Amino acid sequence: MSTRAASASRRLAALRRRVDAVDRRIVRLLAARQRLVAAMPPFKTRLRDPGREADILRQAARQAGRSRLDRAFVREVYRALLGASRSFLRRGAGAD
Repeated sequence: MSTRAASASRRLAALRRRVDAVDRRIVRLLAARQRLVAAMPPFKTRLRDPGREADILRQAARQAGRSRLDRAFVREVYRALLGASRSFLRRGAGAD
């Protein structure tokens, strides 16, 4: 392997380690969010609140714009997150 290729390989490995660290933080944040969602049923009258979900999507898109992140991508991620939260609550907020 050439010096240039070896350097590129080391740089790629370093970037992947950093991505892995971010992914671990994301999972910890998702777990924290899930615990909060699990605490909500006694205070909710219905499983889905379209107004609240719209607010969450708007806030996420606004934050995405501030972070120079694609708003459509963030909305897609949040739609999946909201759907997963509803599924979690339908299953009785049990652990997977």
